[in-house]
Amino acid sequence: MVCELCNEEILDHHERADCRPLVAHRECMLRNVMGGIGHLMDHDHFCLDCHDPDAGLSYRQSALLVDEYVRVMGVEHAASRQP
Repeated sequence: MVCELCNEEILDHHERADCRPLVAHRECMLRNVMGGIGHLMDHDHFCLDCHDPDAGLSYRQSALLVDEYVRVMGVEHAASRQP
């Protein structure tokens, strides 16, 4: 099964988002909602100047970092980073 957001395989040990009919990794769905890691770290630079909310990373790599960012900083802090 392939994640419809990052186009990478969802392996048995990966968490899936339960958001039918979309098939996605849990982290990719979180990235879809929160924005890429570049967006969270420096919106003006990565989104406005570079037009790259994932900061040069793949969608999946960015999603994994967004998941870690939310885990460490908390969802309230991450959500407050929205422009």
